[in-house]
Amino acid sequence: MTVSKKSRWNWLNGITNKDKPAGISKIIKNEMPRHADSYVYKITSKQLNKTYIGYHKENGKTYFGSPTDTELISLVSNPKADLVFEVLQYGSKLEMRQVEHELLVEANAKDNPNYWNKTNGQSGVKAFNREAINKIVKIVEDGGGEYLAPKVKVSELSDMTTAQVREVEFDTDNLTDIIDAIVRSGGSTHKAKPPVILEDRIYDGEFHKEIRIGGAHTIESYCRTKYKNTAKLPPIRIPKELHENITDEGITLLGDLLNTRKEISSPATHGDGTRYLLKMHRAGRSWDKWVKQDLHDMGLSEGKVKTAFDNATSELENDEAVKDGYIVKDYTGNNQEELKKRVEEIQKYEPDTFVTSFSSAAVMWDRIFDRYDKDKESHHRRIICVVYHTSKKREFLWSKLQDKLLRLNRRYGKFIPLSFEEMPLYVKEVKKKKK
Repeated sequence: MTVSKKSRWNWLNGITNKDKPAGISKIIKNEMPRHADSYVYKITSKQLNKTYIGYHKENGKTYFGSPTDTELISLVSNPKADLVFEVLQYGSKLEMRQVEHELLVEANAKDNPNYWNKTNGQSGVKAFNREAINKIVKIVEDGGGEYLAPKVKVSELSDMTTAQVREVEFDTDNLTDIIDAIVRSGGSTHKAKPPVILEDRIYDGEFHKEIRIGGAHTIESYCRTKYKNTAKLPPIRIPKELHENITDEGITLLGDLLNTRKEISSPATHGDGTRYLLKMHRAGRSWDKWVKQDLHDMGLSEGKVKTAFDNATSELENDEAVKDGYIVKDYTGNNQEELKKRVEEIQKYEPDTFVTSFSSAAVMWDRIFDRYDKDKESHHRRIICVVYHTSKKREFLWSKLQDKLLRLNRRYGKFIPLSFEEMPLYVKEVKKKKK
């Protein structure tokens, strides 16, 4: 979940104990973290021994709860009420709705005379349960223990339904290395890593008596040898009670954590990280402090983690633009011809101009002039560089970069005038009128 810079100028962070309704004597809160856009709060009265619990998505406007109980509504403006307003937790809207729901259900607030709430709220998204994920990882790292099952033919394991956790399922180079090791060992499975099977799992909305995660490269490698129907591996079977509280996006993380560097030469790409972040966001989860660590645990370097966050943010911004009625231009894909036509148009009407194009993420002064030096013709007297953007962030940064490039050209490119033309990233969609 991304939070815009503007939305972080929120009401909650600015509120103090001096600026509040007369009935609220104290405000207890911490700074809203960057990853969050919502929070769970409670209003309490020691005098009446009553509580109200709610959640709210921050929108920058004054907000001290939305109770429907007339007693509480009147108390908020009563100087003698001595109410306490406390923020309990921060996160995404759906995460906070779930926290509110669980707190209300635990107290049965709708039927509890000590609560002002009229309902027990609505469910949102359940807690991520990293503890359950870590427990399964530890079981696998320790060899399976009591969960290590009798051996099964690799051909049967190969036919089993799998939870797809990777953008690219197989690393070709690593498959070659594993196949070579299998052949040299005469088909031995002594050093092979056990695959992991989740029993009685609902995954992506469907029930599976058993679903496999991990072991993909080992199993595929045996299947590509003559030992396909003779080699057997002992799977680690994880019973329902150990994984039932892990969400599907948690299973994605679990699969990545089980695919260690020992099994996969490239354990994860920034594309896998982007996919994981988007899955978290679309499940209604916030990108809290744990998410960055998740990507590192998958095996991503700090640079790849940054790329994953940038790419995920860009895709979400594009989604928002489409919702607002814009078309997102892709000048390396669907709109490549449009970029080509712009270049050709300039060449046609300004024949003395050398025309080139770059992504704003790749354009550099020396690259422009290197291309000019290699491809210029005798009649070219100046340069126009057509620039296109791959993300909203790059579009925002372009202005400063353009100033820098033009400044460099004034200093060092005195005999070759340089200018830029910018292609739009977002274009308002024009809907055709029905005849």
